[in-house]
Amino acid sequence: MSETPSVPTRMANAISDLPPVATRIAAAFGVLVIGGLAGWIGRGVLAGPPDVPTMQVYQDWRLLCPTSKDKGVSCEMSQSVVNQQAHMQVARLVMLKEKDKNTVLAITVPLDVLLEPGMGLKLGNDQVRVFQYRTCTEEGCVAVIPVDDQIEGAFGKVQDAGIAVAQLNGKAVELPFSMKGYVEARKAFLSNEAKRGSWWRRLWS
Repeated sequence: MSETPSVPTRMANAISDLPPVATRIAAAFGVLVIGGLAGWIGRGVLAGPPDVPTMQVYQDWRLLCPTSKDKGVSCEMSQSVVNQQAHMQVARLVMLKEKDKNTVLAITVPLDVLLEPGMGLKLGNDQVRVFQYRTCTEEGCVAVIPVDDQIEGAFGKVQDAGIAVAQLNGKAVELPFSMKGYVEARKAFLSNEAKRGSWWRRLWS
């Protein structure tokens, strides 16, 4: 009575019965799968703690990204507008995604502004766009600007930009801000947001 071949023996016999081309494909596929698993496991060992907040600087823009576990918040691009004579911050710009996944630019200015005229946004030679303030806190008054395709395109091309606010005495003041590093920071912002939203991209990034 013949013995039933073991599982490895049956698999070897099955592979040996394949045509030569199919045998090479099967062997190559096996090496690929094993190598991929080994590389993935080794990557996890060598990478160290992968899920920590990060901050990168792109000339005059900063990019801060939370951990992938922080689902309710997005990366933030920010810039502080400083009065060089007084050496004090006069505005702060933060670009981020709100909970509805739409990108906005939140601009905070000091409390001593007139609210009714709103805030003006000047991008290059484009006409000034006026936006109303959303709220005021102890840190200042905030205007939240939706970043649509038109504003997104303008931000990527202009070199000169600024905001205009009305002081309590009625006089308008223009506060220029820098576009240096914006394009690079924006690319990194979108890349990080895509990775945070996709487990597959996080796995292979």
